[in-house]
Amino acid sequence: MPESEPDNRFLIGYALPARKLGSFMVPTFINQAKDRGIDFVAIDVSKPLTDQSPFHCIVHKLYTDDWKLNLHDFTVSNPNTVIIDPPSAIERLQNRISMLEFVTELKIPNLSIPNQLLVEDSSSLSSVIATGKLNFPMIAKPVVVDGSAKSHKMSLVLNVEGLTKGLDLESPVVLQQFVNHGGVIFKVYVAGDYVKCVKRRSLPDISEEKLEKMSSESGGVICFSQISNSALAGDDNRSTEDSNEVKMPAPEFISETANCLRLALGLHLFNFDMIRDDKGSGYLVIDINYFPGYEKLPCYETVMTDFFLNLMKSHTVMKKTTVEGGSQ
Repeated sequence: MPESEPDNRFLIGYALPARKLGSFMVPTFINQAKDRGIDFVAIDVSKPLTDQSPFHCIVHKLYTDDWKLNLHDFTVSNPNTVIIDPPSAIERLQNRISMLEFVTELKIPNLSIPNQLLVEDSSSLSSVIATGKLNFPMIAKPVVVDGSAKSHKMSLVLNVEGLTKGLDLESPVVLQQFVNHGGVIFKVYVAGDYVKCVKRRSLPDISEEKLEKMSSESGGVICFSQISNSALAGDDNRSTEDSNEVKMPAPEFISETANCLRLALGLHLFNFDMIRDDKGSGYLVIDINYFPGYEKLPCYETVMTDFFLNLMKSHTVMKKTTVEGGSQ
């Protein structure tokens, strides 16, 4: 594709955490975007945005109050700048209870979420089983998702002892029902109209026999980082064989789910993790993440350059139409 003319160039400011800069904003991506008319500029978050370049678009993944205020002040005086994405929309994905509520509201056939409960403190752990909503095993996840390592600290809870004594409850957690799913997770990446589903290995299925054995050997709880060294990893390669047998969801189903979620969430950049319940034909969304690792996709530089170009050109057309309509 030939280079864009100078007057068709778009200036995009980015404010990203260090780990995202090193993996996403790499020279191959920056250079490809530049060749096609996009100039990326690093934002100095310590300074007011209003004192920096008049951006056509700002892309960000920061969660501090200072940044949100800085961005708010900028958008007030620069309403035509495209923000990817508004903090108010991103915040919906920073709570593992609220993020999945959108899925249940979509009412897409064969799509649901696992049963889950919010546990505020250790005193309420013993009553979890009494509710009858969850059975062992279950997965414990921090409620808050803020991009930190702590927010990704998860555990597999195998019995009452693990729940009441072994679980490291530093803050409120979500207990989510573990569902056998053939050892496969489907990660669906969304970037505007672009949708890509990839298959990844996940936690292997747990039979009643395996659950009993694991419970006696582990103390009732296993951190995800320890699972590769545990009995859960299996000793007969069955998990590998099962993962090869699990088929990808139908493309139409993936597209419908992705587009409905995009509209419901009001976001451009996210992915969702989905598994297939081995007891039926339905799928379960178990997590939704903002601005995920697109760099893990093949040719992500082209995918993301296309995304930004399409977004900016659509915004330019919309703005022109609005101006012309208002002048009549």
